[in-house]
Amino acid sequence: MENCYKVAIIGGGPAGIMAALTAKTKENRVVILEKNPFLGKKLLLTGKGRCNLTTDREIPEIVQAFGRKGKFLYGAFTRFSSQDLRNFFEKRGVGLKIERGGRVFPQSDRSATILNCLKKELALRKITVFYHFNVCRVFFKKGLYHLESPAGNVLAEKLIIATGGKSYPQTGSTGDGYLFAKSFGHQIIKPAPALVPLRVSDPKITALAGLSLKNVSLSFFNRDKLFTREFGEMLFTHFGISGPIVLKASKEVYQQLKKQTGVTASIDLKPALNKTILQKRIYREIHLMPQKEYQTLLKNLLPKSLINYFIDRTGISPHQKNSSLSKAQVETLIAALKNLTFAISATMPLEMAIITSGGVDIAAIDPKTMASKIAPNLYFAGEIIALDGPTGGYNLQKAFSTGWVAGFSSR
Repeated sequence: MENCYKVAIIGGGPAGIMAALTAKTKENRVVILEKNPFLGKKLLLTGKGRCNLTTDREIPEIVQAFGRKGKFLYGAFTRFSSQDLRNFFEKRGVGLKIERGGRVFPQSDRSATILNCLKKELALRKITVFYHFNVCRVFFKKGLYHLESPAGNVLAEKLIIATGGKSYPQTGSTGDGYLFAKSFGHQIIKPAPALVPLRVSDPKITALAGLSLKNVSLSFFNRDKLFTREFGEMLFTHFGISGPIVLKASKEVYQQLKKQTGVTASIDLKPALNKTILQKRIYREIHLMPQKEYQTLLKNLLPKSLINYFIDRTGISPHQKNSSLSKAQVETLIAALKNLTFAISATMPLEMAIITSGGVDIAAIDPKTMASKIAPNLYFAGEIIALDGPTGGYNLQKAFSTGWVAGFSSR
């Protein structure tokens, strides 16, 4: 039959492509069903268009990054590791580099380099790709999966669902895979945003839009109880805050916001200095320029964009002479530098999240094969599986590894 394949894969992202490459043999006809006019639409956006494709961390550390259920991925990361992934691309002429935090990027700094390599490999292995193929119905009958779409129908002995989550729906991740999985009896853990910017309603904070802070400590509290803390880089936006440490903390912030008891953020702008050392530094500055104004003192302590905010926050006149600053005023400044607080009103919507938390419950997926424990010859790969990791290449490694395992198991 012309439209009957050994393996059909719904979704042409990194998980789906790797599954197709691994499933393909001389005997096996393999097809990728992609709703977009081209493959890897979301892949092109990753790492701000640079594609942070993996991490150089060891397998136990990668597993641990996925939380208490991360051990589910141990087999996949062992069978197709970060090193295996790097070897895959380097053997095909793609130069890679390792940056701060163990992040692995193509030397070109272009996601298209990774995607073009994958597309070239698909062509070499003569793997069929149907574009504009928006699967609207899937069912299993007489030993075959029937996949129906407005563009036509496909039959397959085995099916791999690699449709992604519900974040960035403009890339095609609209949650279709959850419906397909559910129709075969799989439980779906409610999708929620992970790695998502945070909303702040305070106009004085949103007025700082565009300001980037490096080497700061960002803490989050619920009813004055600390629940997570990150160190690194963050960004103020027109709606609130974003950047690596904000995204990393966002999943826990989302869970705390659901309690509706209030979440507060606190930035320590000088985490390397305790209050005593910071106090000595400020008094040294005052001693060196006693006749200069308070606003000049702030210029030596803060980014330019924060000066007016701190003048307002501390309630000290910008023109007050440094020599006349009282002990209480210096303490107020120190408190603001070490504990710049504001309320978090919400996370940005799931559609703006880099990764979806939730999806197909791993309880009904075999970790050795990525096969369904419920339906015959059904496999899952990538973001649709209910396990998400932090920024830094972890989630793309999960996509490639689970795709490899699902493809190999479906041969």
